[in-house]
Amino acid sequence: MDRPKSYYKEKTYRILEYVDILSNKIKGRKKTEEEKMMENLKRAHEEWKNKEIYFQWVTDPDLVDHAIYELEASKIKYIYLLKKVRERNIR
Repeated sequence: MDRPKSYYKEKTYRILEYVDILSNKIKGRKKTEEEKMMENLKRAHEEWKNKEIYFQWVTDPDLVDHAIYELEASKIKYIYLLKKVRERNIR
């Protein structure tokens, strides 16, 4: 029982439509407050590590002061967010 190519073409288009609908639903899903907090925490940690690297590479005395300020600020931000995550028992 051979089916015409148009049958398979139609099936393919339907499958692609369903995939598109599902992917849009997944993309459109709103993040929970916990997910947002964890993302912010991860970003703050990356920022802190980047500021440490910046501090290690800076040689100009004025930039060293700036790097220290930036490093301390990012560290305080990370610690603050970490405390908030722990208060809410987010894993």
